[in-house]
Amino acid sequence: MLALVAGIGAASFLQSAKKSAYGDVKLVSVYKVAKPIPKGLAGEQALSQNYIQKSEIPQEFRPGTAVTDPNDIKNKVSINELAPGQVLVDKQFVDANVAQVTFAQRVPAGQVAVTISVDQVHGVAGLLMPGDKVNLLVSRPDKADEKNVEMQVMYQNLNILAIGTKAAPQAGDAAASASTKGAATTGDSGLITFSVPLEAAQRIALAAGSTSGGSSVYLTLVPPDNGAAERPAPVNTNTVLANLPLTPYDNV
Repeated sequence: MLALVAGIGAASFLQSAKKSAYGDVKLVSVYKVAKPIPKGLAGEQALSQNYIQKSEIPQEFRPGTAVTDPNDIKNKVSINELAPGQVLVDKQFVDANVAQVTFAQRVPAGQVAVTISVDQVHGVAGLLMPGDKVNLLVSRPDKADEKNVEMQVMYQNLNILAIGTKAAPQAGDAAASASTKGAATTGDSGLITFSVPLEAAQRIALAAGSTSGGSSVYLTLVPPDNGAAERPAPVNTNTVLANLPLTPYDNV
């Protein structure tokens, strides 16, 4: 009896404290995220394991799309990670087939995916990772003098969409484990897929596929925040030593 009375008293105190905090503000029921919800968590599991709990907030703060019936998320999965304290709203849990992300959905609007094949020498020793940016250099023989090979920068800051079958991470993706970090799986690390406008894809495909004419492409890794620089003049075997600085950093 004493425990029951104490429990009732504690509940009454908390209710009184809440009313005191909010004054005469009208409180309404919502469902909040109680602990971190990972992407892909089933709605039934979120409810049964107390990832989601009922709460009250001032009516003026309740989102218009707030979930009012927890049964609405059953037979659905979370489409992104949800942080504790968030009010549960519509479309945070969706049908499983909607939650699946196809590779096409990773291609930015107005761009296409194009793949080239490079070996480790031409592809920065296989150290590239999905999400990196690279410059694309093209070498080709001089039509007038086949012994004279010219090298020039074709594009700067190309976005690597994937390496092999490993795509660049997106917001909401689970963090990669130590065993999955790295460039790509053995055997396909030389397949580099870029996301670029269609016109650029044409040029890249042509440059990378013109091996019969002696052309070759090289990739150079750049910092994540690399800015576009003025395109340097082409270099060939006759001019590679002309006006050469003492160190490559003298003109930087």
